[in-house]
Amino acid sequence: MVQLYVGFVLVLIFVGVSFKRKPKIHVPIMISCLVLDLSAVLYLEITRNAVMEAIEHAPEFLMQIHLVFAVTTLVGYGVAATTGTLLLKGKRVRHIHKTNAVIFLLARIGVFITSFWVPVSI
Repeated sequence: MVQLYVGFVLVLIFVGVSFKRKPKIHVPIMISCLVLDLSAVLYLEITRNAVMEAIEHAPEFLMQIHLVFAVTTLVGYGVAATTGTLLLKGKRVRHIHKTNAVIFLLARIGVFITSFWVPVSI
């Protein structure tokens, strides 16, 4: 069930990216993705103590890979929000925003794939 939700948010991210030239559509979708992703992390931690469970039951190497992708995704959201705000104000940071988008998408795909390796009881 968790992977279904994570997959849905990933699809929504790609929908948002497809509207990159239409800020009035792109921005609300991407903000929604951020909120949905953070909500999922909070939900899993509050209801299932997911971080400790995953650390205790996942092989160390797989957990490290998942955590690298997860942290990179969170940092990517922060960079995207910052550079996106600056873009809307007319600042010339598109190259940073685009580079971050590529790294963010790769990390977010990594989170989705590695979520199947990290045990979290449903």
